[in-house]
Amino acid sequence: MAKTKELSKDTRNKIIDLHQAGKTESAIGKQLGLKKSTVGANIRKWKTYKTTDNLPRSGAPRKISPRGVKMITRMVSKNPRTTRGDLVNDLQRAGTKVTKPTISNTLRCQGLKSCSARRVPLLKPVHVQAHLKFAREHLDDPEEDWENKHFKVLEWPSQSPDLKPI
Repeated sequence: MAKTKELSKDTRNKIIDLHQAGKTESAIGKQLGLKKSTVGANIRKWKTYKTTDNLPRSGAPRKISPRGVKMITRMVSKNPRTTRGDLVNDLQRAGTKVTKPTISNTLRCQGLKSCSARRVPLLKPVHVQAHLKFAREHLDDPEEDWENKHFKVLEWPSQSPDLKPI
């Protein structure tokens, strides 16, 4: 079935007022331009619940508040390497108990798709320091020293299949 729009509060109140005035469902429908079944459903709802307000719908309430959603979205945007476990722990500290799949679903709804992070970063701080140390030591070396270093140059045949684009 197609999803229908809800009637405005004014329209629902008019239906009830006309019903209490003694009009039939089909007469109310013709007057307001609605189907008889719509009018009947609103009258039955009013007789059952004595209200024309929207009733709460079925379904579980959201585990993560809109504020929590913004928080985890911001954290992941700032640091993409954040794990779901880290986010679960942060939300638990804030007082919300959630699971890793809940975090994944929330981030996916926010347009953040998952990807596997590298197991280790490409350069660790130790490697960066060693690289800088080497560069500083050889900063003042003349170019001739670099030419005298024994770098092995491999001969590559011109007819090699590796040189031909596919």
